[in-house]
Amino acid sequence: MNNLAKKLDEDEVLQLMGTVVRTEGAVIIVKTDRGEVRAHRAVSCLVSPEVHDFVLVTAMPLSKRASPAQPLGGYVLAVLERESPDATLTCEGNLDLTLREGRFRVVSKEGIDLVSPKDVQIVSDEIGMHARAAKLVANEIVAIGASVIGELVDVKLRGTFLDKVFERVSERVKRSFRRVEEIDQLKARQIDHLAEETLSLRSANAVVTAQDLVKVDGEQIHFG
Repeated sequence: MNNLAKKLDEDEVLQLMGTVVRTEGAVIIVKTDRGEVRAHRAVSCLVSPEVHDFVLVTAMPLSKRASPAQPLGGYVLAVLERESPDATLTCEGNLDLTLREGRFRVVSKEGIDLVSPKDVQIVSDEIGMHARAAKLVANEIVAIGASVIGELVDVKLRGTFLDKVFERVSERVKRSFRRVEEIDQLKARQIDHLAEETLSLRSANAVVTAQDLVKVDGEQIHFG
């Protein structure tokens, strides 16, 4: 019976509550009724303890200490109370959240920030985004897809260079206005312009050159 009691005493782990008074690197100093506890944050305690937090801590029993004056040692299991409602979840390595079933939802009243000095990957079968305003700022944007469908009311683009390479381009507009300050050059195998009413060409100088044939056809032709 005495051996059993001794065994229970050796395996005993104290659970105490106290206040974080300071931190020394990874060591958290917690003031309890049995003295100060020099503890480390347990892996299951994702909320980082801060000074003045009221925490639950495990401590080494008296029988396992070299002397009664030796500080208690243990682990901070949980943050019970905090003056501020803010909390920081900290993990030294990778952190994976896995749901076997159901949906994962993050709800915030003030906003959500995703910050990383490296890459952020999003992998999904379908992505939907609904917002009153959207802003994208990047040095380089690469988009690869089979088709793009957009319905926009107002589009404004401003840049230095624009290069387009397509097999076919079709445009249908109600009114089109274009202003070129320097050179407007068009190279094509065949050019066909059709105006249902009036075609007007005005210039300070006009030059029409053809290798084989120049034809002007109309009911009335005026020169001069």
